[in-house]
Amino acid sequence: MRPTLRVDLDAIRHNVRSWRERLAERPLWAVVKCDGYRMGMVPVARACLDAGAERLCVVEIREAEALRAAGVRAPIVHVAATPAEDLESALRHDVIVSVADVDRAQTISALAERLGVTAKVHIAIETGTGWWGVTPANAHAFAARVAQLPNIEWEGAWTHIAGRDSMDAQLHKLHAGVAALREHGAAVPVLHVGSTGPTVWNLREGAARIGVGLYGASMGDATQGTRLRTALEVRAPVYAIRRYSEPMPLGYGGTYVALPGQTIVTLRIGYGEGMPKALSGRGCVVLSGVQCQIVGAIGMNFTMVAVPPNVTLSATDEALIVGDVAGVKLEEVAVAAQTIPHNIMTMFGAGIPPLHVTSDGAARQATAGARVQERG
Repeated sequence: MRPTLRVDLDAIRHNVRSWRERLAERPLWAVVKCDGYRMGMVPVARACLDAGAERLCVVEIREAEALRAAGVRAPIVHVAATPAEDLESALRHDVIVSVADVDRAQTISALAERLGVTAKVHIAIETGTGWWGVTPANAHAFAARVAQLPNIEWEGAWTHIAGRDSMDAQLHKLHAGVAALREHGAAVPVLHVGSTGPTVWNLREGAARIGVGLYGASMGDATQGTRLRTALEVRAPVYAIRRYSEPMPLGYGGTYVALPGQTIVTLRIGYGEGMPKALSGRGCVVLSGVQCQIVGAIGMNFTMVAVPPNVTLSATDEALIVGDVAGVKLEEVAVAAQTIPHNIMTMFGAGIPPLHVTSDGAARQATAGARVQERG
């Protein structure tokens, strides 16, 4: 008796097409880092490419290695400053790397010469996250030293937008940095700036790096939200059905007391399987087609819900925790848990092996060997 996580690849294809329609002529690059937000990187990547994504984005070179080993030939962009120890593998696997310092650029030039290739390189520009990148103030000095390095095609430049309020200021810094790079001969014709959030905040330039939006999150944009489908479905089996004849404290700490005659259902899912503890007393599930409030503290393996009167239940029922149904859509669950959709997905994906499904009934579970594990 275990909870299940199903990833609807057809829903992902639908969402990619919806984002492409919004973007018009701008490219869509699918972000499949962190094992596709723990939804299974390779099947998700293939679904995105099927639906028209032009490139894939990763945060670890080992993710690119796994994609190439699976036969994925689409362009892969490393959206982080590529570590020196990963550069040779990146060039051997035809990955578009990112740099933010002169020494790394010189290393790439020498490696590319030794391997007999021309490396496609993007320059990360720091505009306000503090993670990495060439600052606009240093862009002139950086470009003067690297622009003419042999065996490098300076294909692109990029940054990451930290928030809606900072977007305009960050774009100004990006444009200043790009102008400095081009002045010294680094062409960087390709720009990529917006992830899912900036895309719905009306950012209108460069390629869009869509990550959580692949799974149905619209970052609060009502118009886009109506076009998307929640592409994951988390279900939990009914573990017990109780109707108490006396007041009964529920869960650790007894934060909720069931009243006499109230029906309480225990579900076989808890924070050990990724259920956010913050949903205690705040979230709901759908059981027998009815929204039921989560009550009491969520445990490591069990969650309790209060069932309204006159709801017919069976011990073989399953509760819908996340799905394409009102009340438990991805963003609704994130709001109830006071977090972001990305966090909801990675929590469940880390706790439950995903099963990939399509409308024709085909299903395949990600095996341990097919999933990409992070360093550490």
